Amino acid sequence: MVRPLTEGNICLRCKGARLLCGKKTCPILLKKSVLKSMVPFKLDSTIRDVEIFGASPPGVFIGHFNYPNVYIGPLVPFQEFDLKLNISDNFILDAPELWFGKEMVDIIRYRSSLVRNNFKTNVRVGRTGRKNTPSIKVQKLLDASQELAMAARPVDTETKLGKMNFRMLMDNHAPPIGPTGMTEKIEITENVKVHPKVDYCVSDTDLKATNAVSEYLYFDGHVPESTIRRIFSAGLLGQKSIRRLVPTRWSITAVDDIISKALIKEIKKFPEIDNFRIFESTYLDNHFKILLFPGKFMYEMNEVWAPNTLWNIALDGNTRRLKPQIMTDFEFYQGRKKYASNITGAYYAARKSICEYLYNIKRQARVLIFREVSGGYVVPLGVWVIRETCRNAMYTTEPILLDNFNDAITKMAEGFMVDFKYWKKSSKLINFIKKQRSIYEYL
Repeated sequence: MVRPLTEGNICLRCKGARLLCGKKTCPILLKKSVLKSMVPFKLDSTIRDVEIFGASPPGVFIGHFNYPNVYIGPLVPFQEFDLKLNISDNFILDAPELWFGKEMVDIIRYRSSLVRNNFKTNVRVGRTGRKNTPSIKVQKLLDASQELAMAARPVDTETKLGKMNFRMLMDNHAPPIGPTGMTEKIEITENVKVHPKVDYCVSDTDLKATNAVSEYLYFDGHVPESTIRRIFSAGLLGQKSIRRLVPTRWSITAVDDIISKALIKEIKKFPEIDNFRIFESTYLDNHFKILLFPGKFMYEMNEVWAPNTLWNIALDGNTRRLKPQIMTDFEFYQGRKKYASNITGAYYAARKSICEYLYNIKRQARVLIFREVSGGYVVPLGVWVIRETCRNAMYTTEPILLDNFNDAITKMAEGFMVDFKYWKKSSKLINFIKKQRSIYEYL
């Protein structure tokens, strides 16, 4: 969902005590308390001439501001931070597929511990010509960042920043981020181990990016999604002349979409399931119920945001008039042609996990998802929360089995804050099934 409108001085008037944004706890104070326990220097300060040496997870961040001239650079942990985390491998710091079950403060520490080493370049890395050719210095920084993006395991990296900024954003919707700075040097100090399929796809300059992601990296190579997303984002896939950098937030959804479309293509070849299955899981105050039922593949996601939660707040301070907000996006058998603009990246993240399950059991089904977000989800952490919670629901919980659609959708709404009639009003799939007529009725 898009960022909600908020009063410009709401945080100044609240100061974390009155909770005018409606959340159960102040997200700014939560992030600040975590950061103060980590950093050995004063927050909102600038440190000059910083040299950082550490094992990058590996991680590379690409911004979207001022596209197509964007900031890109590796993510390197700052050794002076006290993470208070019992980890033996830095890989986890930028691998959301390993985060499910972690506490929110641990995720904030992961996100905040990595220094973003920035330099600016044009996204069209595959084109040549005077307008798109970077300087020798920028090209060296880009080559090192792309080499780091290909790594299968943490890589010792040395960087130098003219100055490093660590400023808290006074924004109750800002995700946790670590220090940033403009980098002057990026040097990889050890041999980089690269997955064979990654090496093949990067070297093949005639292979389309969608085929590389789905066929070679996902199906054949079983490459971790964080690695696929990283090399996709770093402009290392696709035909040589059209390769380009993809901002990190865009690449996450793009990879989810590419993989789930490839899975759906295979799922449509499988027989339909013969019963109604409800899966359920809750994580970080995100409550999911997922219904699989007989029929040709269809998919719909509905999500409700409780009053005074992250994306549903009262602008005038009158919380009594605020109601739960339900958003819906869907696709029938033919699929979608437009972006799921109501639910955005969460739609594709959930779809990927559900399609993986259907592919593994070799069945196709109609899919209906209800997601309820309550007040404990105070800091936006990314769509990995949706992807991993859905995966947890499908693989670690026993489904509730039912034998008809009416009982199933009634059971789906139990335990949620809104009545079934509101879910039904918002859902296109429920109304489609209710009005659908079988050919046997005309015989």
